[in-house]
Amino acid sequence: MPPVRFKPPQQVRIKCPKGRIVPLNEPEVKLGKTIVAAAPHRITAEQLEQARRTLRRYLGRSKEMLANVHATYPVTRKAEGVKMGQGKGAIDHFVARVPAGRVLFHIPQINPFHALLPQSPNYRAFKAVAGKLPFPVVFREQNNYFPMDSVQRLIDAKKRIDAEAHTLKVRSKLLEALQQNQK
Repeated sequence: MPPVRFKPPQQVRIKCPKGRIVPLNEPEVKLGKTIVAAAPHRITAEQLEQARRTLRRYLGRSKEMLANVHATYPVTRKAEGVKMGQGKGAIDHFVARVPAGRVLFHIPQINPFHALLPQSPNYRAFKAVAGKLPFPVVFREQNNYFPMDSVQRLIDAKKRIDAEAHTLKVRSKLLEALQQNQK
């Protein structure tokens, strides 16, 4: 029997109200370098794509980069010269509602030793992206610094605590056995 081919469903373009930009409940913290919105704003899909292309041009193809904001809300507009009334206009473009503190673009930290390795500064790329966006942004770098010299001390302390706990457990079992033998 030949395979049954289905026509994929058409994208449903639903009009929606303008809505408000819901503020974040807690800050978004991601390891690596990020571009963070400093003020709430609506950003169009074209502006997001232009910023993404600019960042990709500076970083190159091999460097991993994530876009955390996507334009999903439709904005309608009536044709020029149309009188008031006759319903809502047709969808003109799509926007993303970006609250203050939302991470726009993210260059992840893959290696835990990432901060210790020599790396090229990406601030020139971030500055170029900031020029493409219609609102102020902040650059944030969050690294996973953990002191290597204190790791061995932590391991030794944990082993010592575990050994003491084991010794106390064995002593308590011996005391219980002695008390049962004396009875």
